[in-house]
Amino acid sequence: MQIQNIFSDLPVLETDRLLLRKLNWEDTNDMFEYASDPEVSQWTTWSVHESIADTKTFLNAVINEYANHEVSPWGIQHKADGKIIGTCGFVDWIYNDDRAEVGYALSRKYWGKGYMTEAVRAVIDFGFRTMELNRIEARCKIENIASARVMEKVGMQFEGILREHLFAKGSYHDLKIYAILWKEWD
Repeated sequence: MQIQNIFSDLPVLETDRLLLRKLNWEDTNDMFEYASDPEVSQWTTWSVHESIADTKTFLNAVINEYANHEVSPWGIQHKADGKIIGTCGFVDWIYNDDRAEVGYALSRKYWGKGYMTEAVRAVIDFGFRTMELNRIEARCKIENIASARVMEKVGMQFEGILREHLFAKGSYHDLKIYAILWKEWD
């Protein structure tokens, strides 16, 4: 499978409570609502959105990735209220090694309810069945216990600590790395 073939038209993924779909300009306000929350951005590589313009800049980058058939995230739409409550998708695809990394962010209003586990499970399934990956990885800051729990709940195994692996927001961060292999997926 070629990256362009997979991401030429990002399909909608559906779970019990969520739709994972392409983001669009109409999602600006929903995205700004959670991206402007410092509690959310403390766990991400991106800085808190201080204005709608910051959110529009991010959305423009994602929409361009869609147009160029590049690896790009899904918006997580809550079925019950129709709101975009986060993003989930592959942040990196090492094509020759049949592996990719999944990343995600979720509105604090929806934390602790299993939504991200549901979304990540759908993305992992897409990665193994459609992208024909052999390995899917995810990383989180050591202090981000909730994110580590999501990785464990979807069947990923803790593989270790990547010391000062990420430079973001002016400092180095140690990261936990988790992974799951195709042969371990249900």
